[in-house]
Amino acid sequence: MLSLWRLATTGVSRVNPEFIRQCSTVARKKQVVFYEGEVQQLLKNLTGCNIQKVFRARKEGKETKKSVYQFVTQEELEQLQKEYLKKAEMKLQMPPVMEERVSVATVLEEDPLLTGFDNSKIVFTDITYGVEDRERLIVVRDIDGTLRTATWEEHDRMNQIYYPREECKHYVPAMFEPDNLKALMMPEKYVYILDRNCGQFEPDHPLYIRTAEIVYNHINEHKHFYALESTRHFGPMVFYLCWNRQIDDLLVHFIMSKSLENAARTVKVYQIIANDKSFELSENSSECITNFARSPAARQKNKILAALKKAQ
Repeated sequence: MLSLWRLATTGVSRVNPEFIRQCSTVARKKQVVFYEGEVQQLLKNLTGCNIQKVFRARKEGKETKKSVYQFVTQEELEQLQKEYLKKAEMKLQMPPVMEERVSVATVLEEDPLLTGFDNSKIVFTDITYGVEDRERLIVVRDIDGTLRTATWEEHDRMNQIYYPREECKHYVPAMFEPDNLKALMMPEKYVYILDRNCGQFEPDHPLYIRTAEIVYNHINEHKHFYALESTRHFGPMVFYLCWNRQIDDLLVHFIMSKSLENAARTVKVYQIIANDKSFELSENSSECITNFARSPAARQKNKILAALKKAQ
């Protein structure tokens, strides 16, 4: 588990180029496109860095630290500001966007003589310290004598037993049920839901992907894009909308917010992801947006052009 989340906390430059190359030879998967340098930089710029929002007080059931005031020189102030910017960048590192994982269970041995030896499965787990959770060797001896590698669900459960993470429950919390999520869907709860989603599941877990997509779709439907700005979840949301060719309302949001540059960046991300050559990019943000709006790629041409005209 830890190995994937490390991608979200160490920066793009630490991603192994060989990993990208190997993935690219297989198929154009989400994780390959997501970690392309240009896409990462565009998503980072789109996210923004509102220091007040990044370091806002949050209700997490922990005691809030008291503010400390002190006199500093201009040089010391600039150094403190640099340190806070670095901390903000760490907080804004985006969770990985990945394809849904597939079963990895492999039969290693079939021994009929062990059939009925026990009425429960026997799980063997390598608990060597320092081994990445996803790389930990876990095998299962079934009741019928079959020895196989663990399924993803068994793998997650064993890792949580031997190396528990505080934010991860050993069961799926009820809040992740679609009906329960609907009751939580409001701008002030989006980040909370997505943070809990990151803590509970791996980024390629089916429930992680389902939960994230439910939130992104609700935000897009109700035009609540501002709720994720300057959070680590804004980039993955933009990526999702571009991947599913649903960026029209997001473009209107940026245009009406007087941020034509961000609208143009979104168009660039869309073209990279969709590999859509039906329109030309331009260094001029307004022209770039107009080219997109007048192409077959746009679903709400008139709405985008009307917003652009009103903003100019």
